[in-house]
Amino acid sequence: MDGINGAQSTIESAKEFKSDKNGQYDRWQTEMQASEASFRKFLKQGGRTNDKYLGKHSTQDGFQLNLYHANIETMQSMMFGKLPDVGLSRKHADADDDVARVAGMMLERMLNADIGKPNDQYSTTLRKALQDRLIVGLGSSRVRYDYDEEEVEVAPVVDMMGQELEPARTETQITNETAPIEYVHWRDRRWSPAKTWEEVRWDAYRTLLTRDQLEKRFGEELGAKIPLTADSHKVEDRDTEDSDDAYKRAEVWEIWCRESKKVYWYCKDYPQILDIKEDPLELTGFFPAPRPMIANLTTSGFMPIPDYVFAQDSYNEIDKLETRISKITEAIKVVGVYDASADGVKRMMTEGTENDLIPVDNWAMFAEKGGLAGTVQWLPLQDIAATLGLLINRRNDAKAMLYEVTGISDIMRGAQAAGGAVSATERALEARFASVRIQAMQDEFAKYATDLIRLRAEIVAKHFQPESIVKQSNIQFLPADQQYIGPALELIKNKDILWRLEVKPESVAMVDYAQLKQERTDYITALATFLQSASPLIEMEPDSAPMLMEMLKWGLAGFKGSDSVEGILDQAIAKMNAKGEEPEQQQPDPEQIKAQAEQQRQQFEIKKLQMQGQIEQSKQQHEMQMAQMAAQATASQQQSDNQIKQNQEQAQATLNMQEETHETDEFIKREQARARINRTNDDND
Repeated sequence: MDGINGAQSTIESAKEFKSDKNGQYDRWQTEMQASEASFRKFLKQGGRTNDKYLGKHSTQDGFQLNLYHANIETMQSMMFGKLPDVGLSRKHADADDDVARVAGMMLERMLNADIGKPNDQYSTTLRKALQDRLIVGLGSSRVRYDYDEEEVEVAPVVDMMGQELEPARTETQITNETAPIEYVHWRDRRWSPAKTWEEVRWDAYRTLLTRDQLEKRFGEELGAKIPLTADSHKVEDRDTEDSDDAYKRAEVWEIWCRESKKVYWYCKDYPQILDIKEDPLELTGFFPAPRPMIANLTTSGFMPIPDYVFAQDSYNEIDKLETRISKITEAIKVVGVYDASADGVKRMMTEGTENDLIPVDNWAMFAEKGGLAGTVQWLPLQDIAATLGLLINRRNDAKAMLYEVTGISDIMRGAQAAGGAVSATERALEARFASVRIQAMQDEFAKYATDLIRLRAEIVAKHFQPESIVKQSNIQFLPADQQYIGPALELIKNKDILWRLEVKPESVAMVDYAQLKQERTDYITALATFLQSASPLIEMEPDSAPMLMEMLKWGLAGFKGSDSVEGILDQAIAKMNAKGEEPEQQQPDPEQIKAQAEQQRQQFEIKKLQMQGQIEQSKQQHEMQMAQMAAQATASQQQSDNQIKQNQEQAQATLNMQEETHETDEFIKREQARARINRTNDDND
């Protein structure tokens, strides 16, 4: 069975490959070969188209007008005329939802933080991807999640008594989190052959790594074994090559497989898969890139076809016509032949000046031959000039046909129409239909920019630490919203929350300020007429004001950039509706007022009695508390006196016992001394 674009299918099931690195290498070698076969035609077309844009096909004898380069530059300037502006809002924009407002503000600040700065990867990537889309038909980029790690000392945890609950430790913390957006060259992208983007099973990105980069990414042991067989500027599908890089490199493919939710690193020159990782980003669509911008896509195969392919005959014809025009222009000059025997004729052309006569020998013979007319015959410039005019007209017709094919109209290019003057109505229609094609491409580009920034926002919400979100959004310097920061962070981290990210076409396209001014002037004029007509109706029927405001909002919705004004109208309509729901105030009844006053007086008397009772109860409770405190004080004093007396008696008893012991010891000592004296006297006797 043949696969997409005629590639032969060879795999029956992924289970036929072993799960080890050798088996996975065999699988992805087969997958990549099939993808290379499906990409081969596009790569050749893209190479020829890129050379045409750069003017590399011009010959020494030919003249290349290179309208393709001019058209691409015009289209790119119109579609990307200024820095993008990322707008963010919650799906349900409730006016009182301050938590969602702060959360949206934090994300929007982070996503717009680096736009317009020296490290602006988003705008640079969009510009490069758009150029690839316009030239070769494939514009792509991707997102990453990068961070730094550092070791920090964590102090010990102690309780209120000073006892250590957890000892001091060292832990690794994530710092300097970023979600960079990277441009992917059109030659460095592959995917599984498919008919639509939804059928794509895997998406791959090529990186050319030096030896140092290989060892840093895959480790020193594995990085030293990978062969360096690629050059950064080598182009295999073209006859000519650019200059090679000084470094040798290895061609490594990063393959994101949607079926297995794994990422594989594959090098065709090393017989094992270099690395396998589980889903590292956990994105909703798994792939780290949105659907690429692809030219002339059909459901027969998800593969771009450059716009140049459909207009190359016109471009080539214009180059041929311009070459002929150039050669004929060089041929148009004053040149002719003359009679060699008439030496004076030659001197007249080379030496003659104003008011000068050149002598002619044998005047009679010269006159007999018809004079100067019979001696000189000039090049027939009339025929050459007529041919040149025909070629110029044909070239202009070819250019007009080219503009119809490519969608570049004379109005947008600021050039005069080839057919001469036309009416204002014809020019307006021409501009309108030409802008339809440009608007479609602008919408495609804006959708791609939106999808790209959505992936970045999803990485921020799922992987960034709360401290990084607060720091990078600079939200801590808004004192009025400090109480909402914590709940806003929880809302951002909530996987079920639906955010609406949008990069509008007018936020990146070149603005026609004259047209924008005219549109706003027309709207203000229509608004003044509407208000003037609606004022009498509002005076007669005030309840019609909300209806008229809704009509005004409906008319405003057709204008670009009307979001902020629509919000103001929403607030005004809400106030009108709330005011209309308030019940009409009626004149109070005197009897009802008297009854309400009597009721209030009775309620006051009741409250007065209740307060007096509460005061008396509080007084009794206070006296009881004082009596209890006095009794407790007396008991405490008695207990203290008893304790002191008991301590004194114990101390006196202890003293008496010590004195008796001392007297006994002294008595024993005296008796012992008397006994020794008696023994001594007896011995002497």
